[in-house]
Amino acid sequence: MTSPRLWIDPRLRDLPARPWRKIHLDFHNSQHIPRIGERFDPDEFGDCLLAAHVDAIVVFAKDMHGYFYYPTAYEPVHPGLDIDLLGAQVAACRARNIKVYAYYCTTWDNYLAEKHPEWLVWKRDRTTYLPSFDQPPGWTALCLSHADFVQLVLDHTRETLECYELDGIWYDMPLPIGGECFCRNCLAALRAAGEDPFDVAVQRRHKQQLLVDFMRRAYEQAHAIRPGCQVDQNNQTRLGLGERAPLMDNIDIEALPTAFWGYLYFPTNVRYARTFGRSVCGMSGRFHRSWADFGGLKHPNQLRAELAGIIAQGAQCDLGDQLPPHGRLDPAVYRTIGEAYAEIERLEPFLHQAVPVTEAAILVRGTPLDDLAQSSDAHGARNTSGVSVYGLTKLLMECHIQFDIVEPDQAFERYRLVVLPDSLAVDEALAQRLRAYLASGGAVLVSHRALLLEGTGQVWADDMGLAYRGESPFAPAYLKLGESPLWHGLPDYEYALYDGAARLAPRDPALILAHLGEPLFQRSAEHYTSHAQTPFDHLTGDAAVALAGRLAAVAFPIGSSYYRHGYWIYREVFRRLVNAIFPEPVVITSAPLSAEVTVTHQAAGTNRPERWMVHVVNFSPVRRSPEHCEYLEDPVPLRDVRVALRIKDSITRAYTAADGADLPLRVFDGGWEVTIPHVTFGEIAVFEVGRDER
Repeated sequence: MTSPRLWIDPRLRDLPARPWRKIHLDFHNSQHIPRIGERFDPDEFGDCLLAAHVDAIVVFAKDMHGYFYYPTAYEPVHPGLDIDLLGAQVAACRARNIKVYAYYCTTWDNYLAEKHPEWLVWKRDRTTYLPSFDQPPGWTALCLSHADFVQLVLDHTRETLECYELDGIWYDMPLPIGGECFCRNCLAALRAAGEDPFDVAVQRRHKQQLLVDFMRRAYEQAHAIRPGCQVDQNNQTRLGLGERAPLMDNIDIEALPTAFWGYLYFPTNVRYARTFGRSVCGMSGRFHRSWADFGGLKHPNQLRAELAGIIAQGAQCDLGDQLPPHGRLDPAVYRTIGEAYAEIERLEPFLHQAVPVTEAAILVRGTPLDDLAQSSDAHGARNTSGVSVYGLTKLLMECHIQFDIVEPDQAFERYRLVVLPDSLAVDEALAQRLRAYLASGGAVLVSHRALLLEGTGQVWADDMGLAYRGESPFAPAYLKLGESPLWHGLPDYEYALYDGAARLAPRDPALILAHLGEPLFQRSAEHYTSHAQTPFDHLTGDAAVALAGRLAAVAFPIGSSYYRHGYWIYREVFRRLVNAIFPEPVVITSAPLSAEVTVTHQAAGTNRPERWMVHVVNFSPVRRSPEHCEYLEDPVPLRDVRVALRIKDSITRAYTAADGADLPLRVFDGGWEVTIPHVTFGEIAVFEVGRDER
């Protein structure tokens, strides 16, 4: 028997087994590389992968330049290639029981962009994504509205799947870049449907439909040719995934943290992607920076920490490498990968069919293909609420709350706590569900304008006792904590709300926990003082933080403000509010804010008891400079980490997954407690369930 209202997705438990130690072997080569594969040896290739504990690999059928790496009936094969490189790689992997998938680059194809300029995506300013003639080529951006282009893609991949004994096909860059196109086809289709092609939402829905149609055809074709093969489509962690997820067998999250993605992208996006009943794979890389970083090799410690963070989310591992043009894997790279993957292999008994355990959710909403958690991304997609989602993810991670990220058409009622981002649009249908959820005992923390009914100035929680009086004209405004015991130990101070706040007039039954303060004037060219903002001048009668039952409201954009400014008081306000409305989280720990703490669950299986597992990932970066990201090369070990798991099952044994060392069990109110003696990169505390319940 488990604790009430913990969500363990049964679909994830019943998924087919997937490889845990995959390599994504990039191999993009322009016409300026004269010789391809001259040092390739299939036995050396396969043996190198085996020695590095690799159990799956993505190898190239066609690259971003448009070149094939096997003898195709189409064109062009890379001019420097005189062997069937794809065929030799597939054979070497199959001989060693390594699963092998073929990479195909979809809307980025330099060759097709030059041969078929009519297929290009056009932007609002009547330009394409092609660079100027004196620049190297970038993303060529071909449009899926062109039936002959889509058919050619399907013909290409049909040939690949028919010619080689593949375990799957891996489509890269199917995403309609920027989420809009003004080519002749797109304009004609939208106008014929009576739609406004200049409306962003209209464009996004149209591009979503083009993508869905392509994905459906690709999925059906692949499974008709090779039943049971795995179909992957990259770039999928964007809103509207519920419509696209059934057209894939797995969701890869490309998120090289040392590149523009950073260290929040994967932990944010995996919490969304895993809610659609598909296996999820987290992709990092061996590079010091990003793709094609020849000469860049990640420190082994950093790689181990990144992989610990991936498996902590119930996701499989994928490491990006780039095969040099000569075709020989670099031994130093695979020694580094092998050290990390050997650890993952030892842990696999605790990873297979282990499902994330969640108790809370961030509710997100937007147009299809919005990037979930970035204000703008490398592919041109925009999402105004993305910064807020990032900030709330960071806050919940630092509070060690177990959470997913869901859209309104999913069942957020299965969670015990729901958090609404700063600018979430709450229409009447969603408001009714939220009211019913609160009435049934759920807890809601709402930030800034998500308190308002969409299109009105009215508070959707009309019985909370708050009235919206517009936005304060001051940024910063100020936060003055009230007399509540909730703020025990915090300095009595007027804290800056750097991004401003709403004016919320309170009445019964709202309990004001903090007041809104304002300065004498807003800093401007005509009114100013000192170096920065005008100091606090007076308290208003408005609430900055309020509570009504299990509904907590914050008048300022706490998610985006915490992401932008990292002000500790925002975290303290958030943490204490969560504790007030959600007092019994599933895990309590002494791990620091920087540690990621997650819970997974394995049902009993053959030769395996039922198990609960708490992952503690030690995110311990060295000091960074403004010119580079965090590096995790010299972690400060965590010692004597207390982990208390609030479950009702009878636990008969606890131990560490890495070495099987027993952890003395202690009973605490509502569950079980252990102390992990030492965590360098990541550790898993395993709680085995006995047959009899307490």
